[in-house]
Order: sequence, then structure tokens, then C-alpha cells
Amino acid sequence: MLGLLLKDFYNVRKQAAWYAAMIVLFCVISVALGNTAFASTIGILVTVSIPITAIAYEEKDGWQKFVVAGGMGAKAIVGEKFLLGILCALVSSVGYSIVFAMTGDHSNAVVEVVVPICMQFIALAVVLPLVFKFGVEKGRTYMIALIVALMAAFIALMPAAADVLSGGGTVLAVCTACVTVILSVLSYIVSVIVYGKKEF
Repeated sequence: MLGLLLKDFYNVRKQAAWYAAMIVLFCVISVALGNTAFASTIGILVTVSIPITAIAYEEKDGWQKFVVAGGMGAKAIVGEKFLLGILCALVSSVGYSIVFAMTGDHSNAVVEVVVPICMQFIALAVVLPLVFKFGVEKGRTYMIALIVALMAAFIALMPAAADVLSGGGTVLAVCTACVTVILSVLSYIVSVIVYGKKEF
């Protein structure tokens, strides 16, 4: 799996540099405006875009036929894409956490840190099975729709949720984290099944 990960990092290195610059830019905007929403939404974009870009290169080059013919199992192939997305999410989460420490509402810190970070993993869990099933082109359409929906939901609901749940934010954070873990595990299982049934 390490070899697969290194291969993807090499293939997406230029795009990764661009996304890293976008993370920095959106974090600066968030600090300047005192609004953490910008930093959180770029994290969602990066988390799902880089794995999809890696899959797009594989589809373009016919790499999937080669690796399947070489005996690589679906669990390793799918698991590596999830790992790539998780690593991207961790990087963007660090940026978001720094922004929150500088500008966030610390009276609701648990909610405003945990929920936006979990949204990145939820987006990954929803998008990857769709991409494995329908391919990158259709997958991108679903990804854009999902990101727009999540961004709108976060921007619209997080301030209100933080006010309403100021006394019980820990419960929301724990529930969100649990849902994220369960959804991620189910997503991986579904993705393995879908990938295993594909004909290349």
C-alpha cells in the first residue's frame, strides 16, 4: 500500500501544491474576516479532490487493468485511496484548527472544531464509492453537488447550532464523530465490493 501511496503522491504533486496554496489562502481569508467557514470548506474540497485526481490519472493511463491483472486486491487499492483522502483531511484540519484558535468562538470549541473536521471525512466517505462505481467524470458531478450542499449547510447552520447547543455541544460532537466513523467503515466496505465487481 505504501507503494501505491507514493505513486499517487508523485502523480498529484502539482495539484497538491496548488491545493496547499489554496488552503493557505482560505485560512488567511478566514482570519482576516474572522470567519472559520472558509477554512473548513476548503478542507472538504481538498479531501475529496486529490483522491479523485489520483483515480483520474489511473483511468486515463489504464493503470487499473494493470494493477488488477498483477494480483493487487480490491481492499488494498480502495484502502490506499481512503488513506490518501485521510492524509489530505488531516493536513487541512491542522490549518482549520490554527484558524479556529485565532478567530473561533471558544465558548463552543468542541462543536466548532469536531463537526467541520468530521464533515471532511463524511464527504470522502460519500464521494469515493460513487467515483468507484460511476467513474471520475460522473463522480466529479456528485462531488461538486455534495461540496456545495455541505458548504451551504455549514455556513447556514453552524452559527445557529453553536448558539443553541452552547450547553450540550459535547453531545453533538461525540455523535458526529461516531457517525463519521461508522459511515467511513461502511463506505470502505461498499467501495471494496463495488471495485471488486468492476470489469476493466
